[in-house]
Amino acid sequence: MCTAYCCHAYSVSLGEAEVARFSRFQELEPVEFLELDVDGTPVTLPMAQPYLLAREENHCKMLSPELGCSAYEGRPNACRLYPHFVVFWDRQKQSARTVPSRAVGAAFEVAARGNVPRLVPLLLGHTECPGFTGPPLQYEDWAELFARTYQLQYSAV
Repeated sequence: MCTAYCCHAYSVSLGEAEVARFSRFQELEPVEFLELDVDGTPVTLPMAQPYLLAREENHCKMLSPELGCSAYEGRPNACRLYPHFVVFWDRQKQSARTVPSRAVGAAFEVAARGNVPRLVPLLLGHTECPGFTGPPLQYEDWAELFARTYQLQYSAV
């Protein structure tokens, strides 16, 4: 059973394209779903994703009483990704990389063909999400999940 841990624990940042998508799908103005300053304008942060999804009563404003997302179609990429995340293990440097680059994209393509690249793509999951309590994924299901997560995380919004 989902406890909506992510909706209670995290604040979600959004970029311009996500705000536009959210607004379009939910038919809401940004001031209806973004965190606002005291003057009623959206809070902006000095980041690539400068806006924050509104919170109320210690959880995401879009969390329904049934613990589901009331804005599922337009939800931000962070919500689409959760609880998964793709990192790349650099076998030469013995460190993880999360910054998109041409090498990261190439590593994903090499791994998809069954070869072991210098940057090994890893699909990670957040342990607080109860979605990991089911049976292990079959390879085809895992590969599809990996590909969707990679696309969301490393492609343009």
